[in-house]
Amino acid sequence: MRYLSDVNLRAVLNVLISRAGGTVEISNAELYDAMLPDHGRGERVRIEETESGLRLSVVPRQ
Repeated sequence: MRYLSDVNLRAVLNVLISRAGGTVEISNAELYDAMLPDHGRGERVRIEETESGLRLSVVPRQ
């Protein structure tokens, strides 16, 4: 799976934030590093379907 709709992405974030205790703080630097990785070598999210749901992984680009 390469794409999550906005609704599905919000549902995934809801689950992850709930698992983290209800609050996740992200600095502006972390946000911009994730949005604009240097020269395309930043990390990316891999989304895989499993029998029971989804597996989300952060993997470094090669």
